[in-house]
Amino acid sequence: MDTTVAKGMAVLELLARADGPLRLSAIAQRLELQKSNVHRLLGTLSKLGYVTQEAETGRYMPTLKLWELGVGVLHAHPARRAAAPAMGELHRATGETVSLTLLDGEEVLYLDKLLSPRPLRFTTRPGSRAPAWLTPSGKAMLAQLDDPARSLENTRLRWPWARDLDLDGMLAELAQVRRQGYAISEGDASAGVIGIAAAIPAAGAPAAITVSGPAERISAAKRSQIVEAVLHACARIAESAA
Repeated sequence: MDTTVAKGMAVLELLARADGPLRLSAIAQRLELQKSNVHRLLGTLSKLGYVTQEAETGRYMPTLKLWELGVGVLHAHPARRAAAPAMGELHRATGETVSLTLLDGEEVLYLDKLLSPRPLRFTTRPGSRAPAWLTPSGKAMLAQLDDPARSLENTRLRWPWARDLDLDGMLAELAQVRRQGYAISEGDASAGVIGIAAAIPAAGAPAAITVSGPAERISAAKRSQIVEAVLHACARIAESAA
């Protein structure tokens, strides 16, 4: 692996995920690189148009060139193209937030999201990630794996706070999800959010659709309607992608 390219990509990823512009010293410290090395990388990235420097503070931030590339990749992604029509119909039918996620290792990657006209404050957005076992879409996709136990073991190794994960209990829950074809997560009591998700059958890379909304808007009757609508949407997406 070319280490210079790898370091340059690490700088870009750090800047793209940061809450705001960063000083050279902060970049070097977080990436554990020499300041002189980071300075050269930032100079190259600036000349290529991927990074800019604030005149007032000297801090560095990514440019919209990264966004241009990301938008192009998103619109060309086969799962997103196949899911877009069904997501739109599901959004109109339920009036709630609809998300498209992919399973990437032990995480879910949020690929697309249609917000409800009365949205909650979501911490997830397109491009963000979350541990798969903590999300309904992640459970729906894990349940379709031949060996979900391996993914859960990797999760416990990767995140120290997940070492107390009840493996047997989670596998039993995933088995139930597989039997019924969908996952429901009600989150914590303070958040009061219900998420209903199903995996897209035979979609190549594991993908799932989720409908999320506040508990007070999702009665038992509406929950059943959403389950049916999500399963129908996933079946339609699978047919269009075939």
